[in-house]
Amino acid sequence: MKKVIITDLIIVALVYIYYPVFDSETISYFIIFLCFAILCFSVAKIYTSNDKENYESVEKEMNQRYADDGIFQYINNGFYVKQERTIEWIEWNQIITVYSFSIPILNTARQTGIEIITDENSYEFTYENTPGIDKLIDQLIKHLPSWKYDSPTIRNNAGAKKTLLYQRKNIQ
Repeated sequence: MKKVIITDLIIVALVYIYYPVFDSETISYFIIFLCFAILCFSVAKIYTSNDKENYESVEKEMNQRYADDGIFQYINNGFYVKQERTIEWIEWNQIITVYSFSIPILNTARQTGIEIITDENSYEFTYENTPGIDKLIDQLIKHLPSWKYDSPTIRNNAGAKKTLLYQRKNIQ
């Protein structure tokens, strides 16, 4: 970026030195204006370049999150959930519904996550407390057909929100 500024200043100096060489003043004014604009944007970029999140860091973090299995272990026909002292097996074809939920906490924050309801049990996984939840959602989308992205959000009186993401077609 500093090279751009130095080049820009050299061009402005050359335009001032060779000002009479150009056929019209318009060309000189245009070059000076262009250099001034480049100079302003370059200086602004230098002063704001200490952003903590740029594209590369966000991309690297997301790749790490999607590579992390967390408490889950995936196999072709389902996945294992390692919770405290138990390991539970969930098959893809046992999943009845998947909900996204958001619960208010003391009117200042929200706890968000997903709820998976199977033939035998119900599981809730929060984004804050469940390592590997990003990869779980990716695997759910991959293995469960007819994922619903446009379902309405249901809100109760306490402020909790729930959105249906998947529902098995042949529910008995």
